[in-house]
Amino acid sequence: MLAVLVIGCAGASGEKNSDAPRDRTSETAKKAKGSSVEDMSVRDMVGQMFVVSMGGTKPDYYIEKMIRERNIGGVLLFGNNMESEEQSKKLTDSLQQLSMKTEPKIPLLIGVDQEGGEVSHAPWVAAEPAAATIGQRGNPKEARFVADKMGTELLRAGVNTDFAPDVDTGFGAAIGTRSFGEDPKLVGEMGAAAVSGFKEAGVVSSAKHFPNHGPAATDSHISLPVINHDVATVKSYDLPPFKAAVDAGVPMVMVGHLVYPAIDPDRPASLSPKAIGMLRDDLGFKGVVITDDLSMKGANGGGPPAKAAVEAVKAGADMLIISSLPQEQADAYDAVVAAVESGKIPKKDIQNSVERVLKVKREYSLYGTHHEG
Repeated sequence: MLAVLVIGCAGASGEKNSDAPRDRTSETAKKAKGSSVEDMSVRDMVGQMFVVSMGGTKPDYYIEKMIRERNIGGVLLFGNNMESEEQSKKLTDSLQQLSMKTEPKIPLLIGVDQEGGEVSHAPWVAAEPAAATIGQRGNPKEARFVADKMGTELLRAGVNTDFAPDVDTGFGAAIGTRSFGEDPKLVGEMGAAAVSGFKEAGVVSSAKHFPNHGPAATDSHISLPVINHDVATVKSYDLPPFKAAVDAGVPMVMVGHLVYPAIDPDRPASLSPKAIGMLRDDLGFKGVVITDDLSMKGANGGGPPAKAAVEAVKAGADMLIISSLPQEQADAYDAVVAAVESGKIPKKDIQNSVERVLKVKREYSLYGTHHEG
């Protein structure tokens, strides 16, 4: 039902036709109890900032508890959660129905990594070329078409968020064919086109991995890359594709676990007020800043993600991805709640973050018929 609704509101016919239904849904959602931060407790607000993984192909005890007791904002699905389109649709429907039956009745972002090429986790979505192949052909229309097609197919199973496109410039560690190329102008054109394609499909997209994982010599899953670009190189090489994605209206930007000494010598971008400040102030991004997975060693040095979660929120992140064990997810949530309640994190910052999250959920028509619970 969710997939049909969103495709109906924001199908491939273009932005012009999708604006009116989204606006109407937005007005409905604004009136819903719990759809504004004024109605929400600190615990409920903090929950909206979490995107967590789950086990199995059906909702289990842990994910149901995260939804019921912590009001999480989203669920990240991996290949082991998705066997087929039919099974995935049942899973996403079950998750959404549970969230909409639980006060404050806010729909979930349900996301996957579906970039095309080797990073393709949804088994029912048709295989698409890797970004590097599309980049070599140099046709933004292809990038837009592929994103629209992938998004439309994801929505059929109720997956409303794709952590794509990858707008890293360069083919370094952990990126390879996931990048459109080594020319930031080309990468920007392709990334912006992909953002437009996802938008046409009605899928929330996320440009990644800010400021740029492309030059990294090591993989942030297993270490903390340091990229020694000077300020001029950062501005001319690393940032332009992200600026292009922002200008194209990307709703989310994912910050990576990357140390850029020219930006912040002490912290990875995902935990850095300076890096997130650059994204906000220099690039003019007003949407949702989401971290790369805080279970990665680049974020936590191999420890549990609770400390990194607090640091990321203090730095200005709006949403946190955590795919570690259920108890570690719960501990990270508790740590952020405690930091807000103790005053280490200003409550106003949390309210601002959740406002941005709710705005995306309204603009992409995620409330829909689930609004009735």
